[in-house]
Amino acid sequence: MRRLMLGLMFMLLPGLTVANEVPRPDDAHALQGIEEARILWDVTLSDPDKLLARLGVIEQTYRDLERQGVTPRMVFGFRGGSVRLLTRDASNRDIDNAQVILQIQSKLAELHALDGIDRMEVCSIASRRAGITQSDLIEPLVEVGNTFVTAAAYAQRGYAKIKID
Repeated sequence: MRRLMLGLMFMLLPGLTVANEVPRPDDAHALQGIEEARILWDVTLSDPDKLLARLGVIEQTYRDLERQGVTPRMVFGFRGGSVRLLTRDASNRDIDNAQVILQIQSKLAELHALDGIDRMEVCSIASRRAGITQSDLIEPLVEVGNTFVTAAAYAQRGYAKIKID
């Protein structure tokens, strides 16, 4: 019986290896002639689990662009309920989601360290409504007057706005 199991394992292993080597689909048609992709992530999502998952997709988007020879240029604009997850004491105020909030904040620091992540902004209108000031925000977030104004300015500079809500 043991020999049979080992024999089956060795027969299946090559198939598993081949499955892992299948190339991923590309975006060559859409990226034809594009050297740089400018994206403004418009983040309003306030659910910690969902936001953490979306940050993973954003990182994958960055990696996919790089893999396909396109330089990522990204700006984050946080507004609405998302700002409450971005303060130094957020994990203390929301004990039920403390671990996920800390993971979000760690992921933002990792993303900011990547080449081409230009800025991470927090709308002062949203932060004021939540009682948050610049000194409450985690690094590297910067409070701006109004993310609608900055979104319009980034659009003029060729950034595509992608909503994360």
